Amino acid sequence: MKCRRRWCLVPLLLLLGCIAAEPQPQRGNARPGQPGRQTEPPTTIVRLPAQGVLVGREVFLSRTQRVIQFLGIPYAQPPKGDLRFAPPATSPLPSWTGQRNASVFGPSCPQINTRKKLHERLFRRLLPQDLPDPGLDEDCLFLNIFKPDGPRPAEGWPVYVWFHAGDFNSGTPAIWDASVFVTKQKVLVVTVAYRLNILGFFTTTDSEAPGNYGMLDQIAALDWVGSHIDNFGGTANNVVIYGHSAGAISVGLHMMSPLSRGKFSKAIAMSGDPINSARTPQDEAAVVEQVRSKFGCYRATADLVRCLRNVELKTLIQESAFIETWGPIVDADINNSTDGPFLPRHPRELAAEELYAVPLISGYTNNEQALAYIQSIGGESADGRLAMSQFEAMIREESGATVLAPDENSTCELRPELVAEAVLFYYRPQPPSGDQRLIRDQYLALQTEKNYAAGLTQLAAKVSAHPSGAQAFVYRFDYRSKTPAVVRDVPEWAGVPHLFEQPFVWGLPYAAGTAVQWNMADKKMADIVMSMLAGFGRTGNPSVNTIKWEPYEQSSPGILIVERNIDMNEAGVVDYKALAFWNDYYPVVLDAAVNNCCNATSLAGPRSPRAHGLGLAALAALGFAWRNLADHGLA
Repeated sequence: MKCRRRWCLVPLLLLLGCIAAEPQPQRGNARPGQPGRQTEPPTTIVRLPAQGVLVGREVFLSRTQRVIQFLGIPYAQPPKGDLRFAPPATSPLPSWTGQRNASVFGPSCPQINTRKKLHERLFRRLLPQDLPDPGLDEDCLFLNIFKPDGPRPAEGWPVYVWFHAGDFNSGTPAIWDASVFVTKQKVLVVTVAYRLNILGFFTTTDSEAPGNYGMLDQIAALDWVGSHIDNFGGTANNVVIYGHSAGAISVGLHMMSPLSRGKFSKAIAMSGDPINSARTPQDEAAVVEQVRSKFGCYRATADLVRCLRNVELKTLIQESAFIETWGPIVDADINNSTDGPFLPRHPRELAAEELYAVPLISGYTNNEQALAYIQSIGGESADGRLAMSQFEAMIREESGATVLAPDENSTCELRPELVAEAVLFYYRPQPPSGDQRLIRDQYLALQTEKNYAAGLTQLAAKVSAHPSGAQAFVYRFDYRSKTPAVVRDVPEWAGVPHLFEQPFVWGLPYAAGTAVQWNMADKKMADIVMSMLAGFGRTGNPSVNTIKWEPYEQSSPGILIVERNIDMNEAGVVDYKALAFWNDYYPVVLDAAVNNCCNATSLAGPRSPRAHGLGLAALAALGFAWRNLADHGLA
């Protein structure tokens, strides 16, 4: 089987504080029990040209460590009324008179937050229990800045811009506290709220509402950082965008979008595949009809948008919550704005031909979908055993859901069995086995390799092969926390699931205000992970001390295995053949399953490149692709 991974988020050291109408600079305790000091406070007042004066707060992590927080800074006009289902309005930026209280988070973007997934629930129990709830509001386009204490270096602090997770349906920056990372590594962190679900990604599949508003929000935040971060001691010449899950997909898509080019200089994508995650207008056609019907709106798209803008916010969110496929789309043919589309072509094509190649870290945990699997089986089997009949049925069902007709009027004969048989051929245990634990592990390996590892390593390979000379670094996080509270309810066979590396990324073992007693080994791991990320931001190379992280190259695809001993993978640790299967062979199989018709043109789902041709030609291509793998020793 593969390895597994860890997760956790950063606890917030947020301090609620009231600032009077004319607030004064604040020195405060990070949390009750943290001693204050009588000393000259660092600068907590910043004047933003064209916006106004911000008053942040000083937060102590210990007697000698402090961070300056500026929270709830608006980077675009409230996306309400006519600005609902429209690009963010940034000219002019929101402004105010007097001093603005920047000591509390702005509201989170509207969402249904009562349906947490298992990995989210387990992660949140590691956070401080007294985190304030900023509430939900359509006026949510805010960002937050965590600034290190001490004199600014001559070149300015490296700037890290964080895009949160949540499947583009939910999430908030209010649970991601960068104070530990900022204090220990002397970097500046910006966390960003962006529109989600129907508000962030609804499209009429034409120019009336082309979609991708959440992605355009992120670009607006990057523009704000480029123009204003110098006021906080950061450098706009060294901006690292980073994110997890949906945030990682966002990071990768910004590397492909012409609208994002030049707005950052490095990228970190953790557990999210940008190459295979974008949908198409054809995919959204059924969603448009569902929304129109749900809210009783007219079919004409201009009337539909006008109708939805008049729906009360709570009703709009609740009644559209049954749709869970919101996210970025290829808007090449439906966006006629002066700026152009966010994705002019499918990400697979953009990654190959139009990539904005900057130094990259990408990676995943060794058992990404373990907790989702546990949640799906409902605890019926404590060890998650999977019979071969169940294994085959699940793969056939997933294959059937992937093989979609090019359009509703297509006469093509769909062949989902081609896809199912190819996947089963590769992942059935050989020699045949009735060991249901082994079958379980094969199924979970498939999920990690298909949905995370393949796309993330492919992105790294494209960066490393780019004429720019940028380097890419890939990791697999196998380190399972030694702290009992972290792995409680996570069986040993589940390894390191989705989100379980994040406590180390954010320095959670050092955070105050939680009941978790962290093991010293976990603190050491957090130090190493944070040092590698900070070193990457400063120099473009994440190697530290005795850890030599080799770049990922197509001819030498090394992956750093983050375990108790951190080192480059040895032979047999990573199944590169599986990655080649998903990246090179599977798209051809998928196309053959869809294009069984004469003179058909299609974009065979979000996992397939644009393809043209006859069914027989596509079938012939299957043989060619398999021979190509064989020529490279992969089949």
